[in-house]
Amino acid sequence: MKKLGIILTVMFFGSFISNGQNNRDSLFTTLGYSTKIASKYLNQSKTIYVHLPFKFDKDKEYPLIVLADFMAFKPLSSTTEIMAYNQTIPWCIVVCPVTINAPDDYSPIFDVTSEKTNGGKTIEFYENELLPFLQSKYKISKKIFWGQSYSGMFSTFVMLSKPDLFDGYFSDMPKLALIENIINSDTIFKKFGDKKVFYHLTESSLNEKDKPTITFLDKLKNEQINNFKWHYLEQSDSIFIAHILTNYIYGLDSFFKEMKE
Repeated sequence: MKKLGIILTVMFFGSFISNGQNNRDSLFTTLGYSTKIASKYLNQSKTIYVHLPFKFDKDKEYPLIVLADFMAFKPLSSTTEIMAYNQTIPWCIVVCPVTINAPDDYSPIFDVTSEKTNGGKTIEFYENELLPFLQSKYKISKKIFWGQSYSGMFSTFVMLSKPDLFDGYFSDMPKLALIENIINSDTIFKKFGDKKVFYHLTESSLNEKDKPTITFLDKLKNEQINNFKWHYLEQSDSIFIAHILTNYIYGLDSFFKEMKE
């Protein structure tokens, strides 16, 4: 009975320690927490997922990564944490606003007075509500915006609309046909100023590139923009999730190397 009592005591304290760790955000336990922001631009209470790095220090500055696809929050937060743990990149804060309907939030429309689906309202939400909210809670250095497919289009749309909003834009296999009118414009890069901006565009070599993507790549190659660095990566893996993870890893690695120069 005495031995049993010792075993039960160990099990109890082991369970207590385990539960305590599960309330912490670290490499080995939970990946984040959620909060809400009341948005006047989106006319909704927006749920935000937040991942803080291992051994988070409120007095230190951290790069911020904003993900535009909440289904990628767990795998990309984990990938970010592992890359930082291996000292490939700095420790980062990862944030993801939860989208109820991607076409509503990410449509390539910038008229914020429109009652139609309007991505311009989401950009205003980022600029005037989300980023100020995060900057009031955390010390933030560089800012990265990531999206894939439909939200990958939106990442490119944000960059072309307000390039100064983030320092880096990742567009993984984006549906660029949705912003073909912007891509065909002769003044596509007119809003770029002197701030250093990084763009990471990825595609699959297994898919035939559509005309807007070809046009955009040609413009990226031919335009000379001060402080604008861009990378293009083409993958041949047939497993879609492998594209997302690999492209994200290469994007982060390239971004932080460029920022050091």
